[in-house]
Amino acid sequence: MLIVDGLSSSYLYPELVPYSLDGRVLPKVKSDNLSFIMEQSCRVLDVRAPQTYTEAGHSVLVTGYTKALSDSVSGSGTTIYDIAHEYGYYTFAVMQKGDSSAICSKQDVIIHDATNSINEPEMLVITNIRDSGQKQIPLKVAALMQDSLPSLNEHLSGFPEGSQQRYDIYDNWAIDTAMDVMDHMQANYPEQHYLLTVNVGGVDSAGHYKKDKGYIDSIEGIDAACMDLYRKCEENNLAFIFVSDHGMAFPSPDSRGGHQAAKYSGTNEAQKVPFVISASGIKDGVIEGSYGQEDIAPTILEVLYLPDELRLSDGKAIPFRDHTVLKVSVPQKGRLELISNGETAYETMANDDILLRGVATGSSYIIRYTSEDGAIKYLEKEFFLEGSQHIDLRTPQDASKSDLFLRNPRYIIGSLLIIAVNITGLLLIRKIMKE
Repeated sequence: MLIVDGLSSSYLYPELVPYSLDGRVLPKVKSDNLSFIMEQSCRVLDVRAPQTYTEAGHSVLVTGYTKALSDSVSGSGTTIYDIAHEYGYYTFAVMQKGDSSAICSKQDVIIHDATNSINEPEMLVITNIRDSGQKQIPLKVAALMQDSLPSLNEHLSGFPEGSQQRYDIYDNWAIDTAMDVMDHMQANYPEQHYLLTVNVGGVDSAGHYKKDKGYIDSIEGIDAACMDLYRKCEENNLAFIFVSDHGMAFPSPDSRGGHQAAKYSGTNEAQKVPFVISASGIKDGVIEGSYGQEDIAPTILEVLYLPDELRLSDGKAIPFRDHTVLKVSVPQKGRLELISNGETAYETMANDDILLRGVATGSSYIIRYTSEDGAIKYLEKEFFLEGSQHIDLRTPQDASKSDLFLRNPRYIIGSLLIIAVNITGLLLIRKIMKE
């Protein structure tokens, strides 16, 4: 997922025209590579950010919640990263902006700019080892990211502060580092799933400090690197997702821009953000209709066939495909049938949870289950499938036995600590009352 910080689709999409606050037409991006990527991908024409500043924009992107801030990200089960972890994905990030502590905590490895400064960047590598038995991959990715730092400082030092070259080097370094991670994973762990988030921050900074011309120049400055990233995703059969956290508006031509203040936040230029996806099974083209930035997170899960609900999300997956994934939970090992129009469409043996991929949407189905030992005959449920869905055929008792909460030692330890604190508090209260 490539997040171009501060990029408005008004300056990029061929159908749109950007205007300044005083009503004059502003320049647009001239980019052969980005134009090619959009032509070869599926693009959503009208996506609007409900909050037009960096912390909120990134929080909405990963939670699918219109009112999200960093505290929304920090909760369990709230982000695309939480869902990815449940399915065995690693999460890596290269971020120059949007790197709140909550976002950082959701990554197995992240390299981020602690200063958000193009003139004096302070890139830090953070690792969050979730499982002591699975630390080899994160530690090697962290070492790779650390090795990339000298090249950034070396190239930046060759150009004066505020120069366009510095902005371009800063952004392109982030994309190049991400591609190094992709090469490493493909060469050493080709079967391992991962979610890689890249944020380039120079475009947003250019809009604030280099006026509308510098803003457009900075977008065009990442043109070649975006194509390299897109090609590498194609080669490695990875989904390529191109988005932004918010846009940028300008009071007049040849002026500095903004996006958060009241005079900017209501404009198309500040609200409209790009959403472009290239992935297996998704046809190129343009999706019309009005959508919100909150729809991006559930759409990403849909594209990756990860059928779980984001706990706070009020967004809805955009229909990029005419098929989806169905997650079914069964009480014990048994035979599972998916029936459509009176005929068995899928039949398999299932134990606990199973994912049925490639199920056509827009149809009614019956799911039927019979336990292997014959104790349960014909548990059935009828449903209409619009997008990824979870059908739970377990009783509450069954569900509690196999709940993820009980399988995660961190939650068990945390619960025991909470119980211990409560017991200690009750004993102290009892002692005080006696005295």
